[in-house]
Amino acid sequence: MPELPDVEIFRRVLERHGLHRVVTAVEVLDPGLVVNSTPVALARALAGDRLTGSRRHGKNLFAARGRGGHLWMHFGMTGSLEPFREEPPAHARLLFRFERGPHLAYVNVRRLGHVGLVEDIEAWLAAEGIGPDALDPALTAAWFAEALGRGRRSIKAALMDQGLVAGIGNVYADEILFQAGLRPEVPVAALDEGWRERLFATMREVLRTAVDCGAAAERYVERLPDGYLTRRREKGAPCPRCATPLETARIGGRTSVFCPRCQIDPRR
Repeated sequence: MPELPDVEIFRRVLERHGLHRVVTAVEVLDPGLVVNSTPVALARALAGDRLTGSRRHGKNLFAARGRGGHLWMHFGMTGSLEPFREEPPAHARLLFRFERGPHLAYVNVRRLGHVGLVEDIEAWLAAEGIGPDALDPALTAAWFAEALGRGRRSIKAALMDQGLVAGIGNVYADEILFQAGLRPEVPVAALDEGWRERLFATMREVLRTAVDCGAAAERYVERLPDGYLTRRREKGAPCPRCATPLETARIGGRTSVFCPRCQIDPRR
């Protein structure tokens, strides 16, 4: 699933190929993709307008419209934003055409993403129950430590909770926990203040590294540093630190990959 680093890549694609250009036409190839609007209303709202700015919040991408309001895109399990000149890419669900190429295609293999119109981003995020972006400069370690709570849910589930912090999915939750040295099944109640501060710092470092490297959750992973788990996340692969075979476990409904030697449970 596209996560914060992926959507940052898509934001940069939008910045490079879509901003400050007149949208001549919008082709909705999959009407089920559109929410908060209709395919006809979406096409009419954007045709003849310009996209004037971009913002990523967690896994959501917003493009400011010259006429006011924003275009909103969520990429679901397999979505992406791709430039094209002549023929649209396979699995294109929505096309943004400009006076001259390249044009932009919203691509989604499994059709689980959404596109719509949003007037006020902050009001929309609040209504959807989406927490602050995981890389929001205003976040502090003290806030994060308190927001984690003291419950029994696993730290892996807490990291993927978009209401806590937005942008982390299965792959980067595993990476953050690997770099922090924590087992994914550890309950948040078991983390003292030191572990909470360490987890917050690691979360920021991992996500910033991925963004700086232009690495996504499943694409361009070779751009990550050699010591990153994401480069080899499969059962039995050697740990990038100690060469111990990696293990997997089902936690919170998702498959977690971890090193049984490098990652610990503070309760033991």
